[in-house]
Amino acid sequence: MVEEDVAGTPLSDALAVGQPLPWPRALRLVAALGRALEELHAAGLVHGAVRPDNIVLPGPGTPELADCRLSRFTPARAEEAVAAPLYVSPECAVGERGGASADIFALGAVAYRLLTGRDAFEADTPERILARVIHDRPQRASAIVPGLPPGVDEVLWKALAKPRKERYATAGRFCEDVEDLLAGRSPRLAAAQAGRADTSRFLAAAGSDGEPGEGTGTGSHRLERRRPVVRALVGLLALALVGGLELLRRELERPGGTPAGLPAAEPLPRGGEASPGDVVPDLPSITDPAPLARLSLDFRHTLEKGTLVLLLDGDTVLESRVTGAVTRKLLGIKLREGRLRHFIEVPPGRHQIRLIVRWSDDERSETITGDFAAGSTRRLSARLGRIGKPLSVEWQ
Repeated sequence: MVEEDVAGTPLSDALAVGQPLPWPRALRLVAALGRALEELHAAGLVHGAVRPDNIVLPGPGTPELADCRLSRFTPARAEEAVAAPLYVSPECAVGERGGASADIFALGAVAYRLLTGRDAFEADTPERILARVIHDRPQRASAIVPGLPPGVDEVLWKALAKPRKERYATAGRFCEDVEDLLAGRSPRLAAAQAGRADTSRFLAAAGSDGEPGEGTGTGSHRLERRRPVVRALVGLLALALVGGLELLRRELERPGGTPAGLPAAEPLPRGGEASPGDVVPDLPSITDPAPLARLSLDFRHTLEKGTLVLLLDGDTVLESRVTGAVTRKLLGIKLREGRLRHFIEVPPGRHQIRLIVRWSDDERSETITGDFAAGSTRRLSARLGRIGKPLSVEWQ
């Protein structure tokens, strides 16, 4: 491989700590770098090391991307994540395969540095930086540097989204929004996603399909809150039925009293035995409620500890602590797995189910609706992922 020998200054040497570049210059640099990545990715190649010390400023001209590894979507190496943790993507931070979206994330981190004078995930150790890359959203750039163009926060957040599918699909799309900002327009792609949370479906780390952790548990829970209501309705029905039978008996016992529409019946002789044809069959029991349905919940998570809350039609029917065990360590970060299994009996019919997961000072929630038939079991799978802690809920 032959690379051009470019004379210039690394971008890292031109940046002063805490001093942002004027935003038009910063955005022009990002747009130029994004177009370079667009050409690289179109050839099926990935840079793999987009960061300020690999960006050369040859003067007033276009910036140059240096140290192109030209990797063909090879897995990220752990030593590279430690060497430059501020510009590594979440998937590479947990040992997953890095692709073009990892370059887009790195360019987003560079853009944040140029616009604010700070690194998006700065911390005092590489391990804490990587933990922030995996879990935390950076502070709004506009809160650090007043006067940035409207929409810049949304563009940065889309580039720095934890799940790959929520980032820009290509470096060219990233450039389109940056060019909109430079032209004074609202960024089209980021604006369409501005109201959505930075979470996605379950995104597990490679090789994390291990056994359940310490948080595994099983249990059964009846809807005790609904039982009194059912019993009260059954009681009222029983009283109404008994009252109706008593009125019917009195009518039949009156001399010559045969209610209209009912055939006359010969009374049984006193003390006599009833014939088989005169036996009235037993009434069905009115004290046993209709058969219930069952909800089988399987919740997997990556928390050290937290709380799971399940609401059925707005009523809390389950609140349980969850914990996870360390399954492996990566660059000093403890990767955990936990699992909770629970069975809940629910009345037949259509119900809205909401899951809430809380930990530390954060929480995630999802809502799903399902139909339950009497005597049947429906299985609900819930996952709290590692990268950005997205919560997914789906029927199995």
